[in-house]
Amino acid sequence: MKKKVVFIINNLTGGGAERVISIISDYLVNHGYDVTILMLRGDKCVYKINSKVKRIIRYDYEPHDALKQIRYLRKYYKAHPDAIFVSFLRSQNLYSLIAAVGTKAKIVFSERMTPVKFSFKNFINSAEFKLLMFFAHTNRCKKIVFQSKSAADGYPKTLKKKGIVIPNPLNDNMPQPYSGERKKNIVAVGRLSYQKNYKLLIDAFAKFSKINPGYTLQIYGKGALQSKLQNYTEKLGLKEKVELCGFCSDVHEKIVDAGMYVMSSDYEGLSNALLEAMALGIPTISTDHPPGSAKEYIKNYDNGILIPVRDTEALFGAMCYISNNTDKADEMGKRASEIRNAISSSVIGEKWKSLFETL
Repeated sequence: MKKKVVFIINNLTGGGAERVISIISDYLVNHGYDVTILMLRGDKCVYKINSKVKRIIRYDYEPHDALKQIRYLRKYYKAHPDAIFVSFLRSQNLYSLIAAVGTKAKIVFSERMTPVKFSFKNFINSAEFKLLMFFAHTNRCKKIVFQSKSAADGYPKTLKKKGIVIPNPLNDNMPQPYSGERKKNIVAVGRLSYQKNYKLLIDAFAKFSKINPGYTLQIYGKGALQSKLQNYTEKLGLKEKVELCGFCSDVHEKIVDAGMYVMSSDYEGLSNALLEAMALGIPTISTDHPPGSAKEYIKNYDNGILIPVRDTEALFGAMCYISNNTDKADEMGKRASEIRNAISSSVIGEKWKSLFETL
């Protein structure tokens, strides 16, 4: 009998968790698993899903109606007692665990963040987090998948015992690392939110552009700060040099020959965009954001550059280093691209498969 795995997610719009589901579900069905994606908030999907993966779509657009969702999940659990359920994203993880109480459901949840105090001043005391921790101790929660060791270290020892670290996988369809003269541009990829701190990137670029007028900045992603960031670039006189490119399905092809990649986030779980930039061989700069996932992959000035969070001068200096030392920057990019071997879809898919075989 095929082992059954059901992924639980709101929808498959352009987020990191959604991308992971698309890759891992493909790997599992190609290795004999019965895989279903339970989409609780409609049919939006920007990722290619293997035709052998079943999708169950609920057209329920009441995001605050937690009780309705919990009742639905309980009914689904009882109808599929032999399945392993894998939940992504914090609110969904909480609902999935509450729904499992009094059933025989086996729940694995993927934790994308960490509750470290210096990242989440108010969040650590939130009712949602406390409830999640309470229900995570129940025997319905079989495993917690963390993206990095740093993230796992932010949780109580009792829950770390249930934890396993599985990084995000790379997409097999990514272009090969670029070889040749790179464009004079700086790129960033991610939703337009305060967490990503694009103001830091724009401020550093404003200073950098004064001594490197041939460079441009492209930011790929969409989000609530679109108009604010657009107005800010115009205020700084950078309208012709900074482009907010929106969501782009072929972003890897767009950025593979970029001069450098910058991640300016104040905090992150484990950024798919950062790992992908490294895999493409783009000289990469990242803040050393909490909980510390970036420094698990970047060796400073070896395969990338780490800078302090919210440090405009440090980011400016790192940009200048890459633009002034193109040979060294190319070497950093080449070493960064070796990450492909460590987090390929087959390597990470096998880690998920091995986890399910233990349950």
